[in-house]
Amino acid sequence: MGVSINGSVDADRGRVFASRAAAWAEGDLRTELVARVDAPVSVIGDGDAHALAITRLPNVRYGGIALSLGASLAFGALNSHGALIHPCGVTGWDLGHWRIVDDNTNTEAWWALGGHGLYDLEREHGDDAADLYAYRLASFLVDTVQMFRPRTVLLTGGIVVGLAEALHGPVAEQLQTLPNSVPTPRVVYSPSRDTALFGAAVAAGLALPEMR
Repeated sequence: MGVSINGSVDADRGRVFASRAAAWAEGDLRTELVARVDAPVSVIGDGDAHALAITRLPNVRYGGIALSLGASLAFGALNSHGALIHPCGVTGWDLGHWRIVDDNTNTEAWWALGGHGLYDLEREHGDDAADLYAYRLASFLVDTVQMFRPRTVLLTGGIVVGLAEALHGPVAEQLQTLPNSVPTPRVVYSPSRDTALFGAAVAAGLALPEMR
């Protein structure tokens, strides 16, 4: 069984240190689940799950990064061979504390790019909210691409599904501002809110078809 959790997760030990979205899961989640289901269990962070979902894309080019945008922000990365890249500690990436500064916010990315930030824009700017959010995301993506130099970017999560094509123009426009030394990556917009399930299944060693 494969499980993904938004938060600070030690996948090697199946332990959840902290989760904004699922505080109930904090602790030795894998041990608890194995005792309940009597089967092998894999527990990984939501960002890593979305990154592993890249491996199920057709004609994918590695390395890659995944940004999941929903109630919060999750991030994961793959190297040039399609394997997960981890920071120096035992948990996955947390870019949620990066500060986003634009005309409408000066707050951390997990809020600004998550559901709370989008709601604030909708409340204050009405029909213009989607465009403002799209440029906010695009600016963040340009910085992230410059750091990780991916060949593929997967954008996924409920906000991506909800805003759909409203994101495409601003993201493509802002990626054209990358320095000449940074190749422009292929951007894939997931049509599913359940993309992490593909990655969780990959981590658990389950065979899956390609995502479309």
